[in-house]
Amino acid sequence: MTLSRRSFGQTPTILAVEAADSDALDPLTELDRFAVRSVTERLAADQVDPGVVCVVAADSGRSSVDPGAVSTADGVPWITVSESYDADEAAATAAAGGIYLPLSTISRASFVEAVRDVARRGEAHSVARLRTDAFEQLRDAHDGSLAVKNRAGQYVATAADGDLDPELLYGRTDTDLASERDGASHVSEHAHDRTQSVLETGEPIVGAVERYDTGESARWIERTILPWTDGAGEPRGVVGWARDVSEWERERREMQRRIAQLERFTGFVTHDLRSPLQVADGSLELARAGDHAALDRVENANRRMQELISDFETLVGGAHDGDPHYTRLADMARDVWEVVSRESSTLRIDLPDETIVNAERSALRPILENLFTNAIDHGGSDVTVWLGALADGFYVADDGPGIPEAERAKVFEAGFTTAEDGTGTGLAIVADAADRLHWEIGVEDSRAGGAKITLRNCMMATDPSRHAPADATYDLTDARDVGNATLAGSASEDGDEWVVTGGGSDGERAGFYYVYTSVAGPISVRARLADFEGAGRDSQAGLTVRDDAAGGAPYGYVGRTPDDEVETCWRQTRRATPISQRLGSGVADARWLRLDRIGDSLTCYVSRDGRGWRTIDQRPLSLSDPITLGLAVHGGVDRDRATAAFDNVSIRRIAPDEW
Repeated sequence: MTLSRRSFGQTPTILAVEAADSDALDPLTELDRFAVRSVTERLAADQVDPGVVCVVAADSGRSSVDPGAVSTADGVPWITVSESYDADEAAATAAAGGIYLPLSTISRASFVEAVRDVARRGEAHSVARLRTDAFEQLRDAHDGSLAVKNRAGQYVATAADGDLDPELLYGRTDTDLASERDGASHVSEHAHDRTQSVLETGEPIVGAVERYDTGESARWIERTILPWTDGAGEPRGVVGWARDVSEWERERREMQRRIAQLERFTGFVTHDLRSPLQVADGSLELARAGDHAALDRVENANRRMQELISDFETLVGGAHDGDPHYTRLADMARDVWEVVSRESSTLRIDLPDETIVNAERSALRPILENLFTNAIDHGGSDVTVWLGALADGFYVADDGPGIPEAERAKVFEAGFTTAEDGTGTGLAIVADAADRLHWEIGVEDSRAGGAKITLRNCMMATDPSRHAPADATYDLTDARDVGNATLAGSASEDGDEWVVTGGGSDGERAGFYYVYTSVAGPISVRARLADFEGAGRDSQAGLTVRDDAAGGAPYGYVGRTPDDEVETCWRQTRRATPISQRLGSGVADARWLRLDRIGDSLTCYVSRDGRGWRTIDQRPLSLSDPITLGLAVHGGVDRDRATAAFDNVSIRRIAPDEW
């Protein structure tokens, strides 16, 4: 880096200190590249300004220079000049850190060169001070972490990164820290190798983005590591800096996802317009022939095309209606069937009419429409189609030829088709819509020998209208860490108000703090999450019903995330991997949570006021009495805890006549 006083419009200055009637320092006028400023009075510290790179003083015995003033001037070199050699003055100058030059022992030219050499060293020292000052200001102001390491990879200078005290870094390598900190997320186990790579090859690493953790806890760090060399170009270590670019990376990935989604959707719209256009054309011909009832089918087809156009505009604009719909699955199925069905095809709905799905109509309708159309295209005009409920979702089945097992892995790929006139986009649309809803899609054989498309991990309920009046009430009686919590949790109580703190990093398997009681029979637990301070994006706070308080127990959970989403989690059998779903829009102000257990069914609710409850999810869950239920808080990171405040906490036994 080229940096000097000249860079700031300052000519390096030699300060000449001599009596007004002295000419001892006149040879200094022969110096080029340096300005010479004369001072005839006793030198004070405030006269040695930042532009001074050397002080030359004559006749110091007459008190024209104060060695203390010069020595405090941030390392500026100084020279005492006398007419003849004086041993006492030479010793005093050396003791004060100066250079002694008796003019009687050197030529005029040698004197000028000696001063020039000292001034150059002073300028080099001044440049070093500028660099140090610039580095320290950059280090203090840098949005991230900045560090200097020696050839052994040990930290010798660093800026605080908000996670570790710099004093804990000095003299340690990244390998040491990874071991001492048990692999903390801010220390990559490969950081030492990267440092050594730069030292050995001399090749810098610039702007490398690395991912830490997975899922909602994922972070992206951008790192730059540059060689640090001495004046001869020999390696002394590395200089590096890092910054968190997680938000930028998430935005970039979201933009890429939306671009890919838009590209797929343009093809999907063309495909989905085909059915209503065919219906409109065919019905219009019937209407012209006198069948006026066919005009209703034309109207329905036109309405569906308008919905498709509206969905496309929504996707392009990135907007949504802001409130997930309580979509009644059976009603929507009948509506879709009216548009896509053939005269001799049949739809049978094998689920309760009150079944609801927590998904926007614009997301759910293309799934049903393309599944029904696919069944008709492959099963023929007289096909029978069934819509039914699963334990964690729903299915669409038919009595057509089915899907060979060897082809099931391909049927959701765009362009794959077994029909002579097929486009291979119908099931691809279904898979894309399911993926955006975070549902799981699969293929099975139907009972009639045809195809059965399953959609699982859906937030839905087949019996959403259950109520839970109090028959008896219970108190929370126990509290403990569950699982392998790296940091111990705690809880405090004040009436029906609780403050709970919990640790844990990778889902429940790494631990959470549980405040609970044990009960038997039908039961309801509810509370308002008054405040929640998460430790990371994956923190959780909410209510849970569990088979027991041991790690790995089957459970159901409803709670909130730091991003103001409602989350449900389920473990159907002991030690199984939990599955979860999140609901974002439309529930930001729903702070009340509720779980009802009736028989082998568990229902999750949220509410804005604790009176009007909205069903979020409902799944079968076989638990053995007595069960446990209560408050759960999970930190989501291994080095911090999350804290949640609950109020209006109540546990009520459900009256037998209500179930």
